[in-house]
Amino acid sequence: MNVLLVDDSASVRAILQVYLMGLHPTFLEAEDGERALRVLRLSPVDLVIVDVQMSPMDGITFVRELRQSERPQLRSVPVVMLTSDRSEAVRVQGLEAGANAFVCKPVDARTLLQTIQDVMPRGSP
Repeated sequence: MNVLLVDDSASVRAILQVYLMGLHPTFLEAEDGERALRVLRLSPVDLVIVDVQMSPMDGITFVRELRQSERPQLRSVPVVMLTSDRSEAVRVQGLEAGANAFVCKPVDARTLLQTIQDVMPRGSP
């Protein structure tokens, strides 16, 4: 399983890798939405975990771009958004953009793993 971690914090990306080690994924990383889109042009992924607040391209804009991709596999890849903003408005914006689920920061390993299980297609790890 290929997992793209998109967060402007290298420490958050490292923590996510520790939490997901049991799934034995291959990790791809990007510091923002623009870089993540470039990574996706080169490598197929099975799951994207993306922070909401990044610059220059935030997570919601990234998801919107992803869902408008010409490549069908990108339009349907599961996306879990991470946010420390607990407002309903951010959640609604993310879901309208095409996110599958949200996990609040600080990230809890069990919650993240359960969320991934919930959004992955049946038969996936």
